Amino acid sequence: MDITTLIPILQASIAPFVLISGIGLLVLSMTNRIGRPTDLIRKLLAEMDRAEGEDRDFLKSQITVLRRRCTILRRAIALALLAISLICAVTLLLFAEQIFGLGLTTLVEICFIGGLIAIIMSLFWLLEDMRITLRSLDIEIERHQN
Repeated sequence: MDITTLIPILQASIAPFVLISGIGLLVLSMTNRIGRPTDLIRKLLAEMDRAEGEDRDFLKSQITVLRRRCTILRRAIALALLAISLICAVTLLLFAEQIFGLGLTTLVEICFIGGLIAIIMSLFWLLEDMRITLRSLDIEIERHQN
C-alpha cells in the first residue's frame, strides 16, 4: 500500500479521537467529582462515632446521600468509558475496513451510535448527581437556618 492510499485511511481512522479526547475530559471531571463525596463520607463516619441522637441520624442521612452520589457518578464514568471503547472500536473498524476491504459499515454505525448513546446517558447521570448535590445543599442550609 502506498502513502497516498494510507493518508485518507489514517484521516478517517483518527478523526474519532477528537471525540475520545472530549469524553476523556468529562471522565476526568467526573473522577474529580467522585473524590469529594468519598472524602466527606470518611469525615462523617469519624464524626458519627462521637455524635448522638438527631445529629447521628442526620449524619447517617448525609452519608446515604453521598453514597448514592458515588453510585451515580460510577455509572456516569462507566458509561463514558464505554463510549470511549466504542469510539475506539469505530476507529479500529474503519481502519480494518479500508485496509482489508471488509464490509464493516453496519458494525461501524452501530458502534458509533452506541458510543453516542452511552455518552448521552453518562451526561444524564452527571446531571442527576448535580441535582442531588444541590438538593442536599438546600437541606443543609434549611437545617442551619432553623
